[in-house]
Amino acid sequence: MELMLKPGKDLLREVKKTFKDGGFRALRKKYGWKMFAIIISYYLVRDVTLYILIPYFVIKSF
Repeated sequence: MELMLKPGKDLLREVKKTFKDGGFRALRKKYGWKMFAIIISYYLVRDVTLYILIPYFVIKSF
């Protein structure tokens, strides 16, 4: 069964329910590597923005 990942509140609710019911194993079985790629990408972009880009522009403005 091909599962299409479309962002939205329904997907987040479903992911949270799956995680509560079965943990990371259930997430991996249901969504596969795509879910982990999305999570890693999100945190990578967030951390680069918070810890590299914002301080760079703050220091550059002085």
